[in-house]
Amino acid sequence: MLWPINWSRKVKTMTLTIARQQELRAQIDSLSQQLAAGELMWASGYFAGLATAGGQLAAPAAPQAGTSETLTIWYGTDTGNARGIATRLADAAKAKGYTVELTRLDEVKPRNITKVKALLVVIATHGEGEPPEDSEAFYRFIMSDRAPKLADLKFAIFGLGDSSYPDFCQTSRELDARFAELGATRLLDLVDSDVDFETHEAGWREQALEKVEPVLGAQSGGQPEHLKLVSSTPAFDRQNPFQAEVLERSALTVSPSNKQVAHLELLLEDSGLTYLPGDSLGVCVENDKRLVDEVIELINADPNTLVTRDNKEQTLADWLTKDLEITQVVRPFVAAWAELSGSTELAALLEDREGLQAWTEVRQVPDVIKAYPAEATAQQLVDALRRIAPRLYSIASSPLASEDEVHLTVRLEGGETADGLRAGCATWQLLNRVAVGDTLPVYIEPNDRFRLPEEGHKPVIMVGPGTGVAPFRGFLQHRQELGHEGRNWLFFGEQHKRTDFLYQIEWQRFLRDGVLDRLTVAFSRDQAEKIYVQHRLLEQGADVYQWLEDGAHFYVCGDGQGMAEDVEQALISIVKEHGGKTEEAAREYVEKLRQERRYQKDVY
Repeated sequence: MLWPINWSRKVKTMTLTIARQQELRAQIDSLSQQLAAGELMWASGYFAGLATAGGQLAAPAAPQAGTSETLTIWYGTDTGNARGIATRLADAAKAKGYTVELTRLDEVKPRNITKVKALLVVIATHGEGEPPEDSEAFYRFIMSDRAPKLADLKFAIFGLGDSSYPDFCQTSRELDARFAELGATRLLDLVDSDVDFETHEAGWREQALEKVEPVLGAQSGGQPEHLKLVSSTPAFDRQNPFQAEVLERSALTVSPSNKQVAHLELLLEDSGLTYLPGDSLGVCVENDKRLVDEVIELINADPNTLVTRDNKEQTLADWLTKDLEITQVVRPFVAAWAELSGSTELAALLEDREGLQAWTEVRQVPDVIKAYPAEATAQQLVDALRRIAPRLYSIASSPLASEDEVHLTVRLEGGETADGLRAGCATWQLLNRVAVGDTLPVYIEPNDRFRLPEEGHKPVIMVGPGTGVAPFRGFLQHRQELGHEGRNWLFFGEQHKRTDFLYQIEWQRFLRDGVLDRLTVAFSRDQAEKIYVQHRLLEQGADVYQWLEDGAHFYVCGDGQGMAEDVEQALISIVKEHGGKTEEAAREYVEKLRQERRYQKDVY
């Protein structure tokens, strides 16, 4: 059996009791009845600003150049990066006196684009060239024959992507071309940014705000002083992370499991950071010294060589440790190294879309350098590598149950090999290099599209195999603390019950306390035939469908390519069989669940 997490450390309780919540709700309801619609919208932003700034108002700003018309900023995001860029853009625009409409694309009525004069779009590309889930409806509309002419629109697009995927920034490229095809005029050329988007963000933001000024027609004034709020950007974020102390690390798997999974607890005290179940924690990581030393030795360089990039000078060792990605191989690096090494084999691989992706997935930077030697300088190596990006982890706790703390569920990727250390940068650091008492630079990445229902009586179905179960631990803690009476059903899967049953003791406690109504497990390697969570869903199909008919919210967390697709197909099959529907009607049923925010995914 698995040993329970060490609970010996005293757990603090939230001072915001249920009674206090009810008292505050009554006060807010009373105030809301006195406000008009526009005043309600302002109050919403006001309180959001107070929360992110720790309750402190900004000093009134002197009036600056304002606008006679609205600057529209729309964003589409999966991980939250596009939202962060759009929010900082909106803050900068407001500081200049612009009236700003900042909206996520799933909250936009697509045809309203005809009413927009100046539009700035920040949008990510998901997976294999697909738009983010929150942008799908807008994307389908604008790419369809129903899209209107946009002769009066001036626009600029900032695209985000991951160059490890073949269809890098495909969504932003398609939207940019489509807007122009519909008659809109570019304020700026499209910017396609990799995971190190910081290198492009500030410059694009400055240029974009310069370009919109003549379009909107600047005038003096701006927002009244009594409406001036602090920035909506938290004090600690991706660009300025908080140093969180590691309070605890406990193993969740036991020998002879072939996986290493652990539970981590970090302290957020005095950070001002807040989160809700469903949010993610961003961890700013560093490469292991052994891997850094290996790369430096392979190019026969001096680790203390000073190298300059992006107006920053530091040693080669510091670049490779703190700033550059060496545990992942991406197309731009392969292209640069093919040129440096003169390798015709690498050049040919670049022409093989699927072959390149499969090849890079199982290699790290030193593997490429070793296989294809080149007379490369420290400067050339630094220029060839992309910047390292923070890693996001689904939060495995509720702030109501663990005040001032945030919990994670982490599985080690890779490890020691005959060729040396070949592990995931973040997972190796979290599970092997960081000790209790050390600190980690972190920030909160909100995920408004993965939220519990506000109504406490609503049933909830959660599908989380492996570490995908992490947010559902937080979900159950949260519902228990709030006294929600809605039924909860968890589907969990792993390889072996004896060695890999993550949080087994806690699920049993939730069952005993009546918080968890049903627990359905799938241990794929405990029998001859592999059984996964999607198979268990189909087995329980009649009850799953009845829960949906009773208003249940359906959540999936984990692998976005295999598992999530299989679970969705199982869900469609369940609706088809037990709802007596055609294939098309079943798909429409599931799509309606998605539109109603009753079917939510947090996949990667």
